[in-house]
Amino acid sequence: MTQTHHQVNRSALLGADAEAWQRRSEAGRGRAEDARADAERKREVAEEERNAAFQQHVEAEGARLMAEEGRITGEAQRQEAEELRILDEELRQSAEMARRAAEEARRAKEDARLLHEATRLLAEEARLHAEQARADAERIRAANEDQRQILEEMRETVRRYEALLARDA
Repeated sequence: MTQTHHQVNRSALLGADAEAWQRRSEAGRGRAEDARADAERKREVAEEERNAAFQQHVEAEGARLMAEEGRITGEAQRQEAEELRILDEELRQSAEMARRAAEEARRAKEDARLLHEATRLLAEEARLHAEQARADAERIRAANEDQRQILEEMRETVRRYEALLARDA
């Protein structure tokens, strides 16, 4: 059997192919446009997320800086408090030393008063001893005077006896 070639309307086929190709091409362009629009939306979403992340980073950095400033302020306050504590301790020690010095001065004053009193008592004792010695010396002088007088009277008596004896003899 022989085949018969029917003449096909090529232009109709080509038109149909072109039309299909054009539809496919339009569909591809639509999909590409949709993909481009979707990519643009995704880029915008990603940009917004990046901006949000950057904003969070900025806020976190701000919070970190505030915390660091707080830590530095706290450290400075702690150092000031420590310096004040040291000054208070030095003042307390100075006050204690002043109290001890005042106590020692009070004791020294009391010791001086006691020494003065002891010296006064010793001086009074010495005055009394001197007065006693004067009185004793006066009594001894008086006793010596009495003895001298007695001796003088005895000598006088001996002379009288001797004179009497010399006359009688």
